[in-house]
Amino acid sequence: MPEPSTTRMRAYVVGQRSWTSLLWNAITSFDVSHGASIAEIPIPGINDSEVLVKVKAVAQNPTDFKHIDMVSPPNSIVGCDFAGVVDQVGANAPGNWKVGDRIAGVVHGGLHTDRGSYAQYLKAEGDLAWKIPDSVTDQQAATYGISAVTAMQGLYLNLDVPWPDENARSTPKELLVYAGSTGASLFAIQLAKLAGYRVVTTCSPHSFDLVKQYGADAAYDYHDDDTLAKIKAEFPNISGAFDGISAGQSTKICSQAIAGGRGKVITLGPGMKSSVKGVEVVSILMYTLLGRPFQLFAPLGPKWLTVPEDRAALVRFYAMLPSLISRGLRSPPTKVVDGGFDGLRPGMDLLKAGKISGQKLIVNLS
Repeated sequence: MPEPSTTRMRAYVVGQRSWTSLLWNAITSFDVSHGASIAEIPIPGINDSEVLVKVKAVAQNPTDFKHIDMVSPPNSIVGCDFAGVVDQVGANAPGNWKVGDRIAGVVHGGLHTDRGSYAQYLKAEGDLAWKIPDSVTDQQAATYGISAVTAMQGLYLNLDVPWPDENARSTPKELLVYAGSTGASLFAIQLAKLAGYRVVTTCSPHSFDLVKQYGADAAYDYHDDDTLAKIKAEFPNISGAFDGISAGQSTKICSQAIAGGRGKVITLGPGMKSSVKGVEVVSILMYTLLGRPFQLFAPLGPKWLTVPEDRAALVRFYAMLPSLISRGLRSPPTKVVDGGFDGLRPGMDLLKAGKISGQKLIVNLS
């Protein structure tokens, strides 16, 4: 097994904080600049089932700054989505990996001292990553992390949408994707269309063309007070909803849009409730797909146990992802943030300020 050229690397690492500083962050609407910085740390070692990846590009997500602000323990490496090149292969790593293969995937960044994508190297389990086709750039490949697998988890595991290798609906069902211009929603629209669904979505008018390019059959302005009535009139058979923003009135509108008051709404945040009797609201967290138990706000915070079915779903999805891409599953539009490691914080600041819509921020690290 070849050794990397050095034993240390640059990484974006969370600093030492006290409960007082975390409380101050919450009161002042958080401030990434005080939470993490570039540091030099040891390159992580891998076990027999893992591969070591030299990171080329990372995608940025709101979960990255949220972990920094409130969740991450000291010395943890930030970042989840990645694309790069295999540098080492564990003796029994699944996936038939070879040194030099192009690779992409997702890890639980912001929680571990030896696992995170905002680094020159990262380690990942061999079957929880996918091989990048020649037709896909590193920047595009990095977007098939949190956003793509969250859409997969919501649709395939919770809304009973058929997998792409199963039979599509002979009679199209109708699905509502709320906030269609988010990364997860753009993937949800496409995956639902692959399964033969009719998809209606909401977004700002400036994103109407975007969501329709990604497959939406209709788009409505979520600032319009009449949107719910219009959706129910034109799409009276909505069987489920994917709430891609899970904030404000989004879950309420999703619940009320479901035909007959019986169905499911998938949300991306805890504490969301249905406003309609008979409509079930299911909160998902993509980190359960990684097959490892974890705890937030340790030692007193909530714990998540291993969910074998979730991990198996991610293995299945990443194994078929190159074929899905060949069938037209597109990455969201990308915007590259310049500066390498120095571009990580400005990118998160843009996300936190709500200045990114219909794009995934990408930072090239090498």
